[in-house]
Amino acid sequence: MMVGFPTTDPSAAALFEGIPGAHGIVQAALNGMGQVLVDSPAHPRGALAWAGDFLCCGGKPGPEAARLLRNALQTHRGYWVVYAPGPWREALAKVGSFHIERRCAFDHAVQPEDGHLRSLLRNMPEGLRFQPIEGEWIAWCREAEWSRDFVSLYDDASYAQRGLGVLLMAGDEPVAGASSYVSYPGGIEVQLQTRDDMQGRGYATLTAARLILTAHERGMIATWDAANPASAHIAEKLGYHAEGLYEVAELQFG
Repeated sequence: MMVGFPTTDPSAAALFEGIPGAHGIVQAALNGMGQVLVDSPAHPRGALAWAGDFLCCGGKPGPEAARLLRNALQTHRGYWVVYAPGPWREALAKVGSFHIERRCAFDHAVQPEDGHLRSLLRNMPEGLRFQPIEGEWIAWCREAEWSRDFVSLYDDASYAQRGLGVLLMAGDEPVAGASSYVSYPGGIEVQLQTRDDMQGRGYATLTAARLILTAHERGMIATWDAANPASAHIAEKLGYHAEGLYEVAELQFG
């Protein structure tokens, strides 16, 4: 018996309304960078949306919720971050063991002001410059562990077409970067990373400001979800509005 029906119907997004941090993942999943499963093709009450290693549970779980979750998690074996509130968490417990972490959600509808982002960039130290992630730099990002997630959900051609990213260069060496972890019509979900030996210099803020400005110049929003207090601090410095903390389940599947 089949459990779960794939859909790209935009109306499925309504099942995830009000879920913190879900906008970018749901939109990406509905537009080819992941998948959405509903429990009924005609009148869905529960749904899962995932892209990369993020999975959101929406609507109300039915009696087959655990099997639905198992089907989704089987799409790749490894680490998952799952938003599974209430009864969804009970269903997830039947699939595997997990631990709970807290993340900070930011309102995707309230974007940083471009003027403020430009003011942050005026403080860029001498000797630094920005390099768009394009051409040979797409493949370069795959080679270094710290930058791999900038392009990990794309092949080179799809990143060139759909991705958006920038590296901060000190001379000829990338020291930080910001990129679209996923992309969707009208927006990107921000992925941000600084090289380990360059932490604590404000490079992440500068690079994120440049990426968000570029997205805005192209008529896109840039959504942000913070996994830790450092990420939340950068988001607030950039001008995002926090919606508050929420809980996710982290698990290793398979």
